[in-house]
Amino acid sequence: MSKKVLGIIFIILISCSKEHSFQRTVPASIQDNTTETYHGKVIADQFRPLENMKDSTVLNWYEKEANYAQSILKNISGRNSFRKLTNASNIQVSELTLTNDNHYYYLKKEGKEITAKLYCRYELQGEEILIFDPDSYQLASDNTYYINYFNPSWDNSKIVISLSKDDQEISELIILDIKTKKQHPQVIQNAWPAALGGIRWLADDSGFFYEYIPETDSEAAGYLKNVETILYKIGSNPTKRNVYFSKNNNPEIQMNSGDFPEVILQNPEDKYLFSNVSGASAYYEYYYTEYDNLYDKKIIWKPLFKQEDKVPFFYVMEDEVYFVTARNASNFKICKTSLKNPDVQNPEVLVEEDPKATISDFVLTKEGLFFVKTKNGVSSKLYKLQEGKTEEIPIPKPAGAIYVLSKGAKYDDLWIEISGWTTNEVRYRYNSQENTFVEESIYPKTSTANYDDIIVEEIEVPSHDGVLIPLSLIYHKDTQKNGNNHVLMRGYGTYAFSLSPEVNPLMMHWIDKGGIYAVTHVRGGGEKGDTWHKAGFKKTKPNTWKDFIACTEYLIDEKYTNPKKIAAWSSSAGGILIGRAITERPDLYAAAIVRVGKLNTLRSENTPNGLNGIKEYGTVKDPKEFEYLLEMDAYHHIKKGEKYPALLLTAGMNDTRVPVWQPGKFAAKMIQANAANTPIVFNIDFKSGHGFDASAEKRSTELQDMLSFALWQTGHKDFTLKESSLTN
Repeated sequence: MSKKVLGIIFIILISCSKEHSFQRTVPASIQDNTTETYHGKVIADQFRPLENMKDSTVLNWYEKEANYAQSILKNISGRNSFRKLTNASNIQVSELTLTNDNHYYYLKKEGKEITAKLYCRYELQGEEILIFDPDSYQLASDNTYYINYFNPSWDNSKIVISLSKDDQEISELIILDIKTKKQHPQVIQNAWPAALGGIRWLADDSGFFYEYIPETDSEAAGYLKNVETILYKIGSNPTKRNVYFSKNNNPEIQMNSGDFPEVILQNPEDKYLFSNVSGASAYYEYYYTEYDNLYDKKIIWKPLFKQEDKVPFFYVMEDEVYFVTARNASNFKICKTSLKNPDVQNPEVLVEEDPKATISDFVLTKEGLFFVKTKNGVSSKLYKLQEGKTEEIPIPKPAGAIYVLSKGAKYDDLWIEISGWTTNEVRYRYNSQENTFVEESIYPKTSTANYDDIIVEEIEVPSHDGVLIPLSLIYHKDTQKNGNNHVLMRGYGTYAFSLSPEVNPLMMHWIDKGGIYAVTHVRGGGEKGDTWHKAGFKKTKPNTWKDFIACTEYLIDEKYTNPKKIAAWSSSAGGILIGRAITERPDLYAAAIVRVGKLNTLRSENTPNGLNGIKEYGTVKDPKEFEYLLEMDAYHHIKKGEKYPALLLTAGMNDTRVPVWQPGKFAAKMIQANAANTPIVFNIDFKSGHGFDASAEKRSTELQDMLSFALWQTGHKDFTLKESSLTN
C-alpha cells in the first residue's frame, strides 16, 4: 500500500474520530408488546409503558433523556451570543386591562425580576400603585408563584388574582380589597381562569362565577373531567361550592364529561346572563336567561346559538345580540337578532361576507359598530358601520393584525391594537369626532431594533392540490437567493387559529444571524375563514402538513435555501404538522423542533383534555375517524431504518394539555428507528407545564435552546457542539 493511500486513510480516520456519534439505544424496560385492535386493524404500540408516570423505571428514563438533552444544548458553541436574552434590563408590561371607569391594571416585570407584579393607575398618566407582588405569597414554600390571571370588580373595590405554582395552569384564587391591599382569608382552590372563561363578576360585585376542576391529579381517571361553574359569594366558605352550571346540575344541556361549562355576564348593565359549553372547538353552544333569574332555584337556559351556527363571539346591546357567524359565510358576516324572540337562522345582516377577506374582530360603541377585515391572515383594515353605511377608517400605519377594544355599547371609547412582522404592538385611542388616533402606552418604547433593513414578502404557494397557501417570508434586505440561506419555518394549522403578524424574539434573533424566517399559513388555521379551517380538519387534516411541505419545496426551488439549511418548528397541536411533515418527507429538513407537541393522536383521548379534542380531531370509536387519527399520528408513521432530521422535543412534567408521554413516545421510537447520525434530543422540564406561566428566565433559556440547536443543525459556522460534551 502506498504512503499516499495510507495518508488518506489516516486523514479519514482522524476526521471520523472528531465526529460526534448520536446513535443510541432504547432500554427494553420501557418497551413491551402492546397491541390494540381498532375496527379490525391491529396497531402495535411498543412504547406504551412510557404513559405510566408512576413507574420509577419510566421516570428514570425521562430523567436520563433530560440530562442527555442538557449535555448537548448547554454545549453548543455560539449559544452565549444570545446571552442578552437572559439579561434583559427593559420593562415588560403585559395583560393591560382597562375598566369602565378608566382604571388601568397590568402586570409589570423589570430587569431580571423572575415574576411580574400587579399594578394599577387611574387614567393613563396617573400614579402607579403596586397592588400585589406574588413573591410575597406563600413565603414558606419552595415553589414559585406567578400571576396568570386577574380581574377587578366593576366598582374597583376588589380584585381576584389567580396564582399558578411552577407553571401549573390549574391555580388558586385570592381576593384583595384594592384600597387596603388586604387579602381576604378565603382561598379558592382548583380554579383555571386563565384557560376557562376567567372571572365574571356579578352586577353588584357581591360575587363572581368561576370554573372549578374537581380532580387535579393528572394520573386520576377523572382528571379535568366534569368541570363545574361555581357562583362564589364574597366571604363565604369556598369549600361549600354553589354549583351553578355543570353536566350533573344541567342534564337538559346534554354535556359530556370533557366539556367545559361557563356562565357569562358581559357588562353590569346587561339584562341577560349567557352560558356556553366550550372546549377544543372554534364554535360553542350558547344559552341565555334574564339576569333577574340569577337566584332562581332552577335556571331555565334557553338555546341561543348551536355549534352549527358557527358563532365565535358576540356582544349585547339592550335586547339585541350582535354576532359574527360563518354559517353560509365562510369569511364571516355580522348579524343581529332580538333576544326577546331570537331568530338566528334568519337574522338581520349588518355586514355582508367579503369573499376576499375575513371579518376577524368587531366591537360596539355609542358611535357605531367597528370591525376588522383581514386578508390571508396578514393584512388588516379597520371599518365603521353607522346608520347602515360602511366606511374604511384610515389607521396610523399599515397593520398585519388589528384588534379592537371598547367599554361597551354605552360608551364612546374605542382602542385599536396594531401589530406586524416589523411593527411592535401599539395601542391607539380613537377620537371619532376628529377621526384621529393617539398612541397610548403605559411605558415608553425600549426596543432599539432597526426594522428598516428587514424585508417582508407575502406570497402564495400552490399546494399538492393546486390550492394557494399564504407564505410570509421575513429576512434582512441583503439576503441573496443563492440556495444557501438558513431557514426557520413555522406552521400550526389547528383550531382555526391564525398565525398573525407579530414581532417576536425568535424571529428577530434568527434574522440577526442571517437567516430567513418563514411562516406558513396552512389549512386547518383560520387565515382564510371557516372553509380554510375545515380543509385541515379530521379527514382533510393531511392538507395541513402537505401545505407545509409544498411551501418547503417552493423555498428550495426558488433558491432561497436547500434541505440542509431548513429547520421546521411548531408547538402543542402544531406537533401534528411538524411530526407528519418530517415523517412523510424527512429529506426536506435538517432539523425539526417541536415544543410540548401532540405527536400520538391515536392516544389523544387518553390525555387529560382528550375528550375535548374529539371535536377537532375525531374519536377512535368511530371507524372513519379512527383512520383520520391514524393518518395524522406522527408516532405511528416512524419507519425503522429511515434517515430522519435532527430533532429537539420539549415537554413539561406539569402539562395539563399535552402530557410528557406524547413527545416521549415519539422520541423513544425515533431513537430506535433513525438510521442517520442526527441527534434526537428530548428536553423535559420537571417543574413546568405547557409554558404559559413560565418565568422570563425559562422562556429565554428555551429560546436559546431552539435558536442554537437550529443554527447548529443547519450548518451555521458559529454554532458547533463542543468536544466531549455528550452524556448518556
